[in-house]
Amino acid sequence: MNLKPYLNLKNILILTCIVLTGSGLYSCQKSGETTALTGETVVKINLQGVAGFDEDGSNTVGQKQGSAKGSLASGSTSNIQEMTVPFGNGCSIDVVLTNSSAAAAKKGLVAASSPKTTAAQVSEKPLDKDIKYKVVVYDNQGSYVTEKTYSYGSESTAAGIALDAGKTYTFIAYSINSTSTVPNINNQSTLSAASLDNISGDLMVYSGSLKLNTGVNNLNIVLKHRFSQIITTLTMDPNMTGAITKLENAVFKPSYSTANFKLSDEALTYNAMNDAGVLAQFPSLGNGLRTVVSTPSLLIHPATSNGTLKLGTLTIDGETKSNISIPNVKINPGQKYDLKLNFKTCTQDVTSDGLNWSYPETTFRGKKGIMKDGTFYANGSTIERIFTAPVANYGFVFDITELDNAFNMEVNGIRLAKQEIQFQNAGASSKQNIQFADGSKYEGTDVQTNKRIGNIYDMKGTASKPLIKLVISRTGEVTMFGSKTSGGELYPLILTNGNAFNTFPWNGIQSNAVKVTQLVDGRTVIKGIGAGKKKIPCN
Repeated sequence: MNLKPYLNLKNILILTCIVLTGSGLYSCQKSGETTALTGETVVKINLQGVAGFDEDGSNTVGQKQGSAKGSLASGSTSNIQEMTVPFGNGCSIDVVLTNSSAAAAKKGLVAASSPKTTAAQVSEKPLDKDIKYKVVVYDNQGSYVTEKTYSYGSESTAAGIALDAGKTYTFIAYSINSTSTVPNINNQSTLSAASLDNISGDLMVYSGSLKLNTGVNNLNIVLKHRFSQIITTLTMDPNMTGAITKLENAVFKPSYSTANFKLSDEALTYNAMNDAGVLAQFPSLGNGLRTVVSTPSLLIHPATSNGTLKLGTLTIDGETKSNISIPNVKINPGQKYDLKLNFKTCTQDVTSDGLNWSYPETTFRGKKGIMKDGTFYANGSTIERIFTAPVANYGFVFDITELDNAFNMEVNGIRLAKQEIQFQNAGASSKQNIQFADGSKYEGTDVQTNKRIGNIYDMKGTASKPLIKLVISRTGEVTMFGSKTSGGELYPLILTNGNAFNTFPWNGIQSNAVKVTQLVDGRTVIKGIGAGKKKIPCN
């Protein structure tokens, strides 16, 4: 048998298999499935979230207005601005503008090699799930290489970007905080000419350079906001009565309609001015609220300290005002601000009477109770003190600095609450029937901090920071606040377990009789000041 043709055919088949196997390996490596045998590599994207900015403003970006380029106002000024705005007719507004982007750092930008921008300590928060963003790659000559669109939260299952090992690339990641769309780049073929044009959404961008190693390279990305955000909060001072019942046409100015963002130097160019301004969107007020918080307002504007917030119509405490202007609102691109407006009414005391009793528990003729002014009051009986508030046209305020552990009041013969207001969780004579509006309770858990709130009788307040504040409005409505710690902030209180406030027949043109009562239940303490209030012009 002649074996020579057979061996030649066998050799050809073996050589063909080797070539096909090699081609298959190359194809797999190019697709990112394996990178072990060639110089190609795969970049996997890990979007860590959105960053806040440094206190010193070192992460600020360039800006352009028209054709003139300038530098962003840095964090050299205070991160908190405060002022008082007259509100007319005995009212004022305490305004506090805080740069919430200047929070303490948590962690910095991380990549497989040094990013283009200096790794700065920033605070981060996740994006909402499925927010779309795009990653665009340029080579070291600034030429476009490739791009890929991602949905936040799905990066781990997405294929990597196949590139060449040993080369340095620039990665641009951007989003407008949308789950449905991400804009395209204009003039994307070269980095020097590439830009995002006519952006009106919440633009967030990352830019970094990376030299790739063979194998899988992980690129950790933190986006940065490029426009301003302001959250506006309206609150009513505890001494102010009533509620916010109407809030319309709250508008920030100035702001541009859109802006262009240049990828190479991160410069912003602002387009047509938005003459209508940017609305601050507030929730429904229902029957009235004492605290109202807006959704974030997006402002597209270069750095300025001369922004304004105008409240078109505001009804608060039964009075309606129009075109209220809050001046000197600071706008820095890429920064987030909290604008807090605290409304106050200016008053003076028309009468001020102290209440200062503290009686230890005693036993008399086999019964437990207290001894007051030589008279024995058994547990379950009531002691009282009467105030007179002459011509108090803005109601009555009772500041309690110590309490053990329940009380009630009467105004012109009408009881403050249907039942004794009991703060103690295990009172012998009545059950606890008051709690904080957020669900927290005395001798229970603070739902905001998950810490325990102590016993009311173990806490003490001061004249400026009372333990309990009770406010009776000029129309007889009752509002009560309490502190969760000694000398702490005041939070709204509500009655529970069948208890409820009554509406008093308050008289604004003649004297009112105010009676404080306390149910005796062992040790009996109440200390504080009750004062009728008269509205006066603010200085």
